[in-house]
Amino acid sequence: MSLLRRRSVAIAAALLTWGGVGFLQAEYPLIRTLDRSDPLFLQHQSDIQRFYRSASSGGDPPELLIYRYDLGEHDTLFAIAARLSMPYSAIASLNRLPDPSLDGRTSILVPGVPGIYLSLSPASDLEFIMHDLRRERRTQVLSVAAPNGSHPFRFYPGEDFLPEERTAFLGMAFRHPLPNGRLTSSYGPRVNPVTARYTFHRGADYAAPAGTPVLAARGGRVTRTGYDDILGNYVVVDHSGGFQTLYGHLQSVHVSLNDEVRSGMILGRVGSSGLVTGAHLHFEIRHNGRTRDPETMIR
Repeated sequence: MSLLRRRSVAIAAALLTWGGVGFLQAEYPLIRTLDRSDPLFLQHQSDIQRFYRSASSGGDPPELLIYRYDLGEHDTLFAIAARLSMPYSAIASLNRLPDPSLDGRTSILVPGVPGIYLSLSPASDLEFIMHDLRRERRTQVLSVAAPNGSHPFRFYPGEDFLPEERTAFLGMAFRHPLPNGRLTSSYGPRVNPVTARYTFHRGADYAAPAGTPVLAARGGRVTRTGYDDILGNYVVVDHSGGFQTLYGHLQSVHVSLNDEVRSGMILGRVGSSGLVTGAHLHFEIRHNGRTRDPETMIR
């Protein structure tokens, strides 16, 4: 072991055994600059190279060290990942970033081994999706020290975001179900235009000519379809991560129960079935049974 590595291990007091034993790091060595003038940057690059060499040869993986980097004014996640020669998903998942923004952060943790670090206690939409997609796959559990105590992660060495995880991270989890529709009623409290009563509107309404195609906002499985006195003809699609979307007041339905649908697939057509004043789509996004504001979640 080189003198530089012995010094950094002593500073960090950190070692992960890859058999699943917890990892606890008391202090993170600070990478001051992302260039070859910084010895710890060089060490980090050596860690990355050793991992890829071991992965390709089937040799023993390197020990996992975690570093810290203090953010500069113009730093971005993508630029940092490029300078460190590692996928941005490793940095994002270790720091539990729900999206690429680094706003409000003064420093980040930088893993010395690329992979996916998945919190055992999901909090963001992205983490719920990741847990759902990876629920059948078990791997090492490690504990990373943080200012408010250690936090357990499942660690997937060498892995990257799955396509649906990447889509969610980049803010494209749901597409617009009616791209040319006009928003006529937002999510939240309102006076119902039919009953004139003050109620909570659990979705968003988009007006469009009758017969306009209604698209699946994300890939998933049709779990309900039918007719409701208020919603009229409707479709419910289940998605990963505990999400559902609902499409109401349809003129016609083009899918059946248990159909697997792709993002952008036609589910039905805009209509005026149910309790309405004109042709429009009622669209809901639900997470674990609770409705969310669609306007904040569609691109």
